[in-house]
Amino acid sequence: MDIQVIINIIAILLSPIIAIGIGELLRKRSFKKDKRLAVLYNLMAYRDKVESDEFLSALNSLKLFYRDESLYSLTFELRKSFQIEDLGRSNVLIVKIIKRICELEKFNHISVEDIDNLFSKKR
Repeated sequence: MDIQVIINIIAILLSPIIAIGIGELLRKRSFKKDKRLAVLYNLMAYRDKVESDEFLSALNSLKLFYRDESLYSLTFELRKSFQIEDLGRSNVLIVKIIKRICELEKFNHISVEDIDNLFSKKR
């Protein structure tokens, strides 16, 4: 057999395998991005109802989707403020957490003032 024929046979056999692998990689990446955006959405949508299942679920899943020490420390501070029932501090921390997630997701056009103003209108 000619070397060109062997190369063609190998290419024909490997192409679908490579295509499936790349497709699966892209699907997983898209799924993770959708989940991260759902967490951000729930934090923003339910930030005035901090005891709701949606908000708490989003807050608890932050560690699954983000590897960021500043986000971890903000979340820890928020949990402490919930325990001592410091509502003013909790609101500030929620805004900071949302801002940090926006930065991690590259939504750089959203400022703390934007989030805080949205937060004020909800009340």
